[in-house]
Amino acid sequence: MSHPTGSDVLSQAAAKYPDQTAIRDPDRDVTRSFDEIDEGARRVAVGLREIGFEPGDHLTAILTDSVEFLELMFACAHAGLVFNPISSRMAPERLAYVLDHAESAGLVFDTHCQGTVAEVAAEDRPSTLIGVRTDDSLADHAYSSLGQESAPEALESGREYHVEIDESDPALLLYTSGTTGQPKGVLHTHRNVVEATYASLPYNRFRPTDVNLALGPMYHVGPLLCNILPGLSMGATTVVQQEFDSETTLEWIESEGITAMWGVPTHYRALVDDESISDRDISHLRMLQYSGAAMPESVARRCREHVPGCEFVNAYGTTEIVFGTVLFPEFHDDKLGSIGRAVPKAEVRVVDPETADPAETLPANEVGELLVKTPSCMREYWRNPEATADAIVDGWYRTGDLGRRDEDGFLYFVDRKDDMIVSGGENIYPAEVEDVLHDHPDVTAGAVVGVPDEEWGAVVTAFVVPGDDSLTAGELESHFQNSDAIESYKRPRRYEFRDDLPMTQSDKIDRQALLESVAGE
Repeated sequence: MSHPTGSDVLSQAAAKYPDQTAIRDPDRDVTRSFDEIDEGARRVAVGLREIGFEPGDHLTAILTDSVEFLELMFACAHAGLVFNPISSRMAPERLAYVLDHAESAGLVFDTHCQGTVAEVAAEDRPSTLIGVRTDDSLADHAYSSLGQESAPEALESGREYHVEIDESDPALLLYTSGTTGQPKGVLHTHRNVVEATYASLPYNRFRPTDVNLALGPMYHVGPLLCNILPGLSMGATTVVQQEFDSETTLEWIESEGITAMWGVPTHYRALVDDESISDRDISHLRMLQYSGAAMPESVARRCREHVPGCEFVNAYGTTEIVFGTVLFPEFHDDKLGSIGRAVPKAEVRVVDPETADPAETLPANEVGELLVKTPSCMREYWRNPEATADAIVDGWYRTGDLGRRDEDGFLYFVDRKDDMIVSGGENIYPAEVEDVLHDHPDVTAGAVVGVPDEEWGAVVTAFVVPGDDSLTAGELESHFQNSDAIESYKRPRRYEFRDDLPMTQSDKIDRQALLESVAGE
């Protein structure tokens, strides 16, 4: 048997679990079995070919999380198209850029995103527009009509539908957040997608009886390739929540019988902070998967107060490599803050960030750049060979992230190399300051940046979203003074209170926007 492709992840599950629920959207009361979602993906694939798409074409999708999102992704895999999902919050000017850069042959959008698409000049849109539950004013085709008439005969004969797909063919085109310029297109092959899907299984340990909820947009590699696809591959049910709301999530954990979840620590903090958690029976939760940041000890402790038997699993990755390390639940509490060890088939090394030579690894506990070699690493940056050559050297991907390895071989993410603050000649990593900041019970969210300063070079500045409006800078200063987690010179010297923090298209804190908000003050 040849190496499976993206469409096989669903088709093979449908063959084993045809009548089990694959996807459920409680808001719309939509439920699809594995057989139904696989058949729907094949139908849409026929419809896409019928309206003119050819294997290798790029199909951009600006959609909120939905049953259609996942169905369309598998339809593209069946039809040999490259699926290009983007943020549903993307601004019109950024959308126009992506459509041009991705050389999109078509655009799929839903009601929520129709206004954004309408603001893009007609000449900057692809020639084919497909609407998901939209009116007919903008779309050329209704998604629900794709393949409805032609699919049964085509699928039965196999002549119009059959597309030869190789594991090396492109499958996914994902765009980075582009905080300091235009985003880069990250091109993944079918092999990348499948390797990432199955590499996740030893640690998230999905079962056919699981009901799974990902608290992150599906266009992110974290929830999509490290949670949703692994779950589907094992016959688990995926529950769709379009926008995170802690009270709704808690309600669904109880009513839908959620047993496994993916989120970032901010999600879990919001859940344990929600007063309604005491009124819900969520004891059946068994797995809390997270990535993107270290889990504060206080949040982990409070989660276990409500779900004593839950297992925490942490993973580290990027859009380019999907993920490279995992912290198994058996080590989670003893190694809290660690990103674990390399996943199966992957290697991770800590090297000098200046030379990035994989042959010269650094000693234990010395901070350096993380290099990752993994079969889930991207094929290339789309239309950017120079950036590809800089990023992948002799098969090793230069993450641009700083990390260290302890005496037991466990890896720790320290910070982004570009985010490091140099204040008074000392190197300060924002992440270690943020860890202490988030330990304060009245801090809902926070971020630390280095604001340029003539005397010190940069001043450590904390941007804080308070959970209590009475929180003061003095209280936070006392909190840091009483902490033995970091040295005194790393403490923030300035506090800025905000109602919220700006986010990038990838749902990461936009540090550049924070810097610009205080520029010149």
